[in-house]
Amino acid sequence: MAYREFLPDPRLRSLVRLYYEVEEQHAPGEEEHRFMPERSVRLTFSAGESYQGSPGTGELEAMPEAALFGLSLAPLRVVSLGEMRALGVELYPWGARQLFGWVLGTAPLDLAPRYGQVSRATGALLRLGRWEEARQTVEAWLLELAAERAREAGAGVRAALTLYRSLGTARISALAEELNLSVRQLERQFAREVGVPAKTLARLIRFEEVHNRLWVDPATPLAPLAYALGFADQAHLSREFRALAQLTPRAFAQLSRQRQDGHDREEAGGRLGRLPTPAAGAVLPP
Repeated sequence: MAYREFLPDPRLRSLVRLYYEVEEQHAPGEEEHRFMPERSVRLTFSAGESYQGSPGTGELEAMPEAALFGLSLAPLRVVSLGEMRALGVELYPWGARQLFGWVLGTAPLDLAPRYGQVSRATGALLRLGRWEEARQTVEAWLLELAAERAREAGAGVRAALTLYRSLGTARISALAEELNLSVRQLERQFAREVGVPAKTLARLIRFEEVHNRLWVDPATPLAPLAYALGFADQAHLSREFRALAQLTPRAFAQLSRQRQDGHDREEAGGRLGRLPTPAAGAVLPP
């Protein structure tokens, strides 16, 4: 699998975390992917045949070639057949809120009916392997949307930025005091501006940080990690991880170890994380 990351135009960095490109040929037995809950919203353009559904059911539906989805509270099962090329845009939730009206719980959005021109053009370029042109096409479109729809960061977005920088450990009460707001005022502004409750975003940020640490180093001790990320104890971390990932940290670490050892590639070879290098190259806006 080929995977590449790119930073967006500086004018978009307050809304867009990064772009990524994935190119993969799926042989028999390599079609299954399991994407974990995450702290970002994704805009994806793809060329290939993919289907999505819940890991707990056998039901699958075709994935749109251009879609907006993410910041979910449950894993997503994806089955891809043959060659797959995908260009992704990782959006901060307030970026998805401003550009597309996204809020937590929004069903995956098929972009083709409303944004057919950019969807068709990007898909055609991906099928030809013209990655740079595809990325330029998407970026030009996002710049146009941002010029029309982007807004200055309010208290909710500023609080969300602090949550990202603190890895989800900042307390809402402390953020409210810093912003000269009551907790209830901040919670209302946060939900309105960011599209997700503050506590839910903090929960996802902490979960993804645990996921990323175990993905890179399956031997990461959980007790110190729980303390560093503000969990009450290791048991609290394990309960939260299992609730979101539908497997325990120990089971996930074992699969990550198998991936590193080159075993059980259908389950672990790049298929249990959102991306092979989930945080590489990304920067938070100032």
